[in-house]
Order: sequence, then C-alpha cells, then structure tokens
Amino acid sequence: MPSWLRAAAQKTTKALSDEEVIKILGYVKQKYKNALLLEVNTGLRISDAIKLKYSDIANGKLEIIEKKTKKPQITKINKDLVKYLNNNRTTTSDYLFLKGEKDIEIECKNFIRSLQKAIIEACDMENIDSRFISTHSFRKTFATKAYRETKDILIVKGLLNHSDVSVTQRYIGVNKDEIDSIREKTRIGF
Repeated sequence: MPSWLRAAAQKTTKALSDEEVIKILGYVKQKYKNALLLEVNTGLRISDAIKLKYSDIANGKLEIIEKKTKKPQITKINKDLVKYLNNNRTTTSDYLFLKGEKDIEIECKNFIRSLQKAIIEACDMENIDSRFISTHSFRKTFATKAYRETKDILIVKGLLNHSDVSVTQRYIGVNKDEIDSIREKTRIGF
C-alpha cells in the first residue's frame, strides 16, 4: 500500500458538517463530486464505490461484495442520486468512475489518490482544516447523519454493514463521556 494511502487510512477521520460537505463538493471536479456524493449518500467505502457500474445502480438497487469485509451488501439507493449520477456522467464506459480500459486495480488506486488530493486541495482553498479529512470522512458523515436522524445505532450498524456495534459507535462518535452524561441526567420516577 502506498505511504500516502496508508497515512490516510491510519489517521483518525472525522465526520463533516453540512457546510464542509457543500464547500468541498463545490470545489472538486465533477468526477470527484460524483464519487463523494455516492459515498456521503450511501455510506459505501470508496473502495467499493469506485468499481460500481451504471448497470449496478440502474434500478435504485445495489448488490455488491464489499472489498474490505468480503460481505454482501444488498440495499436500495436514492433514485434521485442515480438520476443525478446518470445526468452528470464523466466516463463513456459503464463504470461510474473508471475508464475500464486498463488494469482496473491500478486505475482504482490512481483515482482514489487523485480524489484524496482533490479533497485536501478543496479544504485548503475553502479554509477547512484537512488534518482529519479523507474520503472516509464522507462515509462517517453518512453514518453520523443517519444516527442523528434515527437515534438507532442498530440501524446505522446495518447501513454500514458493520459486524459489531462498537465499530459503529466509533464512527458516530459515541463515547463513554456522552453515555455517562446521559446516565447522570436521567431522572425517571423520582
């Protein structure tokens, strides 16, 4: 794994505010915007999103085997997102993000590297601290928003296809201090 990717994977990433998402999306090229929109609206890892084809999402349904976990992910996705991606195609191939003309693995690595650089450049241009922002921040943003909307960590666990709820807790920033604070304030029946 290249050092830039290893460093990005090892650093702690943060979820983004709506304002940060809008600023980054407004700055990056359309092909990167499409990838980040897919990630922030589905919670897919970029390594899974990158290999998608238009035929994979045509009916608003997605079926993949996750690269990292090797687990199946079968889910619906927002049809407006599918329409947006179709209307804003940046490739002539069936792939959403790849040309599909050469070694797909090399093309994926190059795209992810370029995407990460574009995110950092956008952050610099928009005065956003980029130390804890990577492609993975868009997945964490999806998770955090889903939790805030549902208040159900098990739903978020399912959306992210996590095996253990403790991983999901780290994604959405639930920590012991927050849990203790709620317990200290709870007063029922007295």
